[in-house]
Amino acid sequence: MALRSRLFGPCRGVAAGFLLATLLAPAAHGADKKAASPPPAAAKTPLLTPEQLRDCLAQKEKLTKETEAAVKSRGEVDAQKAEIDSSGKALESEAASLDRTSEGAVAAFNAKVLDRNAKVDAYRARADAYNAEADRVLATKDAYDKGCANRRFDDRDLSDLQKKK
Repeated sequence: MALRSRLFGPCRGVAAGFLLATLLAPAAHGADKKAASPPPAAAKTPLLTPEQLRDCLAQKEKLTKETEAAVKSRGEVDAQKAEIDSSGKALESEAASLDRTSEGAVAAFNAKVLDRNAKVDAYRARADAYNAEADRVLATKDAYDKGCANRRFDDRDLSDLQKKK
């Protein structure tokens, strides 16, 4: 009880200060030392040869084209999904007011449902194709990053390649 009154009584601030000082002492112990020096700079990568630079430029161009095509495909997939969603909502509202006693109305509604199901199947196939295309773009980007990104080259080689185009 006496310990409790000392820690939680009128001297609580002193006890908390003492506790804080003991916890921070190890951190302040090494404060006067200098920070570790950074590791030595990595050796510069060798310059790309003109052939390697040509290959890297071709990879970059291919990556740009594939990325643009994938973005276009993504837009088409999103539009197709929006169309399916809107037709689904329309079918739900139509189902609520459907005259189930009329054979013709039920047959027309079933035809609309089958049409929507065909659109859903087409969407799934298109989405799978887009996912495969996106994987190819990512693989191309990884290959470009690994072999070409941030690599040094001679500016004269680049200008020679641009003149040949």
